[in-house]
Amino acid sequence: MHRLLNDAIRDLTRNQRLVGLARACHIAPALKRCEYQLRGPSDGVVRHAIAGVEVVLEAPDATSFRTLECCYDGERDFIEALAKKLRSGGVYYDVGSNVGCVLIPVAKIVGERGQAIGFEPQPANYQQLIKNVALNCLRNVTLFQLALGDRNSELPIYGTGATATTVPRAAAWHGNSPVAAIPAKRGDDWREETGLPIPKAVKIDVEGAELGVLTGLEKTLSSPLCELLCLEIHPSLMPAEVSAEVVFSFVRSLGFTRAESRARESEIHLIAEKVQAQSACELA
Repeated sequence: MHRLLNDAIRDLTRNQRLVGLARACHIAPALKRCEYQLRGPSDGVVRHAIAGVEVVLEAPDATSFRTLECCYDGERDFIEALAKKLRSGGVYYDVGSNVGCVLIPVAKIVGERGQAIGFEPQPANYQQLIKNVALNCLRNVTLFQLALGDRNSELPIYGTGATATTVPRAAAWHGNSPVAAIPAKRGDDWREETGLPIPKAVKIDVEGAELGVLTGLEKTLSSPLCELLCLEIHPSLMPAEVSAEVVFSFVRSLGFTRAESRARESEIHLIAEKVQAQSACELA
């Protein structure tokens, strides 16, 4: 009975018409808090079993609870693809780690002999990420509070939580006011500077900055050692001169010869692999 009630409340709060009405009446925050009181964890900690591992993440408020739940609903394909590719001892890069929804289960999959390397520029997210790594008692995680891009510079970052972005066009979603200035590095330069290993798998979720990150990581991603790329593409947030097809074409140029893509609301999930020529199919 409790499960049925929980599912009913969840479905109700995700009904787009009702959500739109709540926003128009300025009661959406109150309803979100009410949902958290009814469905949220009593101890402020969410536990998920995914890809054969248990993940423990802090969810002290309604927004973080909703973000985590949406992550595990919508990004299960990435986690399953990473779990299939990576084994104990593998190296993984998580670009746009947020609070660790994907990084933490993958860190458990690669084990103590492996490495999970996370990049998260947004200050509040980064602090929460540190807490979640500690909560899961992980010793194989290395974290960097910086953005990856196509140049070494400093960038404004807009927004908070799962929607933080360094793209000015996307900033309109967040009132055009940056919340911080953060360092940005070309991924290839940072890897060589810090002595990081080339990853076997990479996940990128950067709210519109996809092409810049790919360009800055070109040498790393082109390596035969890098076999899998999980990329969340945001066509509506990318710079005006960048399209999804431009991103697809660049991924092809990196040697990824087989891919699957699916629409996720306004986003595109792309899972690209390097395979032998005789079994490869074109990236569509």
